[in-house]
Amino acid sequence: MFKTMLRAILLGSVLALLFVALRDMRRTPSNVSETQTVAAPVFARDSDLRHRSYRAAVQTAAPSVVKIHIAVPPKQGEKKVQVGLGSGVVLSSDGYLVTNFHVIKDAGAIAVVLPDGQTRSARLVGSDQLTDLAVIKVDGVVLKPIALAKEAAHVGDLVLAIGYPFLLGQTVTQGIISATEKLDRGFVRLVQTDAAINKGNSGGALVNTDGELLGINSEVLPTQLGIQGIGFAIPVDYVQSIVEQIIQHGHVIRGTLGFFGTGIDGDVHDQNAAWHLSAVKVDGVDANGAAEKAGLKAGDSITHINGELISGVTDLLQRIAYTKPGTAIQLRIRRNEQIVELTAIVQEKE
Repeated sequence: MFKTMLRAILLGSVLALLFVALRDMRRTPSNVSETQTVAAPVFARDSDLRHRSYRAAVQTAAPSVVKIHIAVPPKQGEKKVQVGLGSGVVLSSDGYLVTNFHVIKDAGAIAVVLPDGQTRSARLVGSDQLTDLAVIKVDGVVLKPIALAKEAAHVGDLVLAIGYPFLLGQTVTQGIISATEKLDRGFVRLVQTDAAINKGNSGGALVNTDGELLGINSEVLPTQLGIQGIGFAIPVDYVQSIVEQIIQHGHVIRGTLGFFGTGIDGDVHDQNAAWHLSAVKVDGVDANGAAEKAGLKAGDSITHINGELISGVTDLLQRIAYTKPGTAIQLRIRRNEQIVELTAIVQEKE
């Protein structure tokens, strides 16, 4: 009898424990949601992928970058024809391409190797030595023009240089923009990058991570001087302006006044005046040039053009260069501590 009661008590206890356990399993802790979901896999956005792979940018831009071969006529007494190599960028579907002036300057004949492997002859439309740009034309083909960047390059931007260095096929190198205001060739602003620009890459494309053209690769400082990772490209805004003029006129039309000058040093009487920080000291004027006819003299300091304070030699030369020949401009100068206003008629730069 006692054993029977003990078994009943033990069985009841076990059943009670099972009931409690099952009840607790059904209960949800207060800090856990009754409906638990599994996190969906996270896929990288396009903007994230651009920092890990440049495949899309290269696929976009590469078909618009071509290889250029030139044949240099032999000099008298020589039998072999020299061959040069460079790169070019397609700007229009009807065959206009841009490259560097130094790539084609000695060319007796120009050939373009298209992305599909075709080799076509090209003709020189025109060139501009000052900016190191040239326009060539391939007739009878439909090409893929490169997209132009919607905004200018900024320091720190990732960039890709696409071209045909040495005797290799198309190559892509990657770097960043380290400067956007490097000045060269009188007044040309250059973009500086550490993307490798090797021999043959000249005339190729510097593009952003969307595959849009930021500039035309122009040169790299020689490693023989112990310099590495410093290359330059001509910004796309210059390229557009120069190419349009070459296609329209066969050359670039620039204004000039016929003088040369330098920035003002610290040896001025009025050190507290703002003008001396950006003024241009006239070192000489061309005989019978626009500057001389206007009365500009060596020793004058140019401070304003058309009523606006200039910001140095580069700014002044750019403003004059972009003024249509025949246009009258106003110059404000300092001469012997006096302010003098002059009117000069811009001439076309030869």
